[in-house]
Amino acid sequence: MSATSAYDRASGWRIILDDARATNEQMANDERLAGEEIPTARFFLWNPPALSLGFKQAPPTWLKPARWQRAGLGLVERPTGGGIALHGSDVSVAVVVPRQYSVSLPVLMRAVCESAIRLCRSYGLEATGMLDARHEGRSTYCLTETSPYAVHLKGRKVAGFALRRFARTWLVQGSLLVSRVPKRLAQAMPPAVVEQLNARANCLADAAGEPINPREVAERWAASWPEWWDEAVLMDLAVEA
Repeated sequence: MSATSAYDRASGWRIILDDARATNEQMANDERLAGEEIPTARFFLWNPPALSLGFKQAPPTWLKPARWQRAGLGLVERPTGGGIALHGSDVSVAVVVPRQYSVSLPVLMRAVCESAIRLCRSYGLEATGMLDARHEGRSTYCLTETSPYAVHLKGRKVAGFALRRFARTWLVQGSLLVSRVPKRLAQAMPPAVVEQLNARANCLADAAGEPINPREVAERWAASWPEWWDEAVLMDLAVEA
């Protein structure tokens, strides 16, 4: 999948369908976009498989960066919060919304979560959103713990989102699990963590009962983003009115 960028004049969104890049480059791209006051939705994959820590999140004791890198795996800190996210079989998204647009935080996060719900439904899967779940303290692992701004398939978490306020923009980052965590990544983690993932997380492919290509998912999400965003925001504003 080569990187493409398109400006949707009708909606005002810049849509970026990006390459699978290394960890540091991916997060640097998101921070750069957060510094631009342009409504942007970027969809991307990861190569090699990687683990991302939330902003200023202390790594777990089992995570030894030198050993992790020797295994050929990526490790990076995200500019947004939340718990550890696992990459390599997911589709990640970064959404930038200028603060001058005065989109409220609840509307912003509901619209982003709604896009993931509609993506799941486009594969014939009934997904649900969890926007206001309470969690004491910080999540350690995004996919294994209850948290706000999450999407579930069959009662198990398939996607999570986190955000950060920049001087002139909001940045939302999220990840939707398309297939099971890459074997190389799972083998580098403690068995107990993998067991929790198997019990509490879900992926599109397992829920659908057939293989699903992450690149196709990214393309579908990117193509539908302006329409899904507009419909979600309008529905939210109608409820508020």
